[in-house]
Amino acid sequence: MINLGYNERRLIEMLRGRGGMSRTELARDMDVSAPTLTRLTSSLLEEGLIREAETHRPGSGRGKPATVLTLDPDGLFTIGVYFNPDDLRICVADLNGKIRAEIREDLSDHSFRHIMNIAAPAARAVVATSKVDKRRILGCGLSFPGHFSRNPGHVFQIPQFAAWHDVDVDRDFQPFFDHPVHHENDGKAVILSELYYGVGRNLANFAMIWLTYGIGGGVVVQRHLYRGSNRNAGEFGGLFPKSHHRPSGQDLCNLLDSNGITIKRLCEIDESYADHPVVMHWLERATDQLRSLALTVARTLDPSTIVFGGSLPAWLIAEIVERLGSLETLGEDFFVEPPEIRKSELSEVPHLGAATIPLYRATTPSYYSGRALKGWA
Repeated sequence: MINLGYNERRLIEMLRGRGGMSRTELARDMDVSAPTLTRLTSSLLEEGLIREAETHRPGSGRGKPATVLTLDPDGLFTIGVYFNPDDLRICVADLNGKIRAEIREDLSDHSFRHIMNIAAPAARAVVATSKVDKRRILGCGLSFPGHFSRNPGHVFQIPQFAAWHDVDVDRDFQPFFDHPVHHENDGKAVILSELYYGVGRNLANFAMIWLTYGIGGGVVVQRHLYRGSNRNAGEFGGLFPKSHHRPSGQDLCNLLDSNGITIKRLCEIDESYADHPVVMHWLERATDQLRSLALTVARTLDPSTIVFGGSLPAWLIAEIVERLGSLETLGEDFFVEPPEIRKSELSEVPHLGAATIPLYRATTPSYYSGRALKGWA
């Protein structure tokens, strides 16, 4: 639908992170000439991706309002589809990351055919409800738990999706949707929404630890989603073998079950369990395991921030973040500022992460595959 040049992507990235900017500010901060900036803005204005807006000068408010450029939220739309053991979530999001419409459906049958027979009509319904211009829908992003195998189309699934073992994500999803389909696993999709709309909006380097029934995550280096050689960078769950107790939601459910408490969905572990001895025992042990993980991430990647999120109940994630506090408590030899530990504010909208996938591929400078020369439009 769109084929943006490197500097066009840079301009969009700058407006996304900083909001409205004048042409003079853009030319200066992008280090391009005025004629080049004029070509860039003219093209993006014509395509409807940016728009002009007026802002009053600071101070007395006198004088003619200054003209700034901002992203046009109606310039592009994306569909996000998120699968997890508990439910299916689908949304339509605009260029500013605002969800225009969404649908959530509980899941009990986890077979591929059953879920897709729900997802396909639900995606069409959410587009109709949103009333967006279908010609401006860039694509559909899909995310779900699991990590990639050597075959880029095959994903090792969590137990609830074990029946998906023959599903090829590059081949089998597209027939169900009306727009180009792109996919990432859940941790990497959510870190993209953090990069654009959350904690990472103005960060160059940060990591996410994603706690659900399993353990995942992602790494952003210089505002680029770092995937690694086999697309599995940030798959932190591999550091905690499933043959042992681990800081995962499934492990907590199993512990409760062994103590006579059956939990069907993670959301059932509400704050009424805050003083339960089994939950307190799990929290103590999980926090210690995650402290070691956070220290490893800090020492290996040196990110400015480590973000914790996931479908693990929000009160448990908040407790973990509070207990971890500063990484100064993890090691003696931090001679510079340790990473900040923060709780994600986007855990409730993982489908926004899915919706960010096609936008990231089409508009992010680091995903540009052509020649990037200074002054190019």
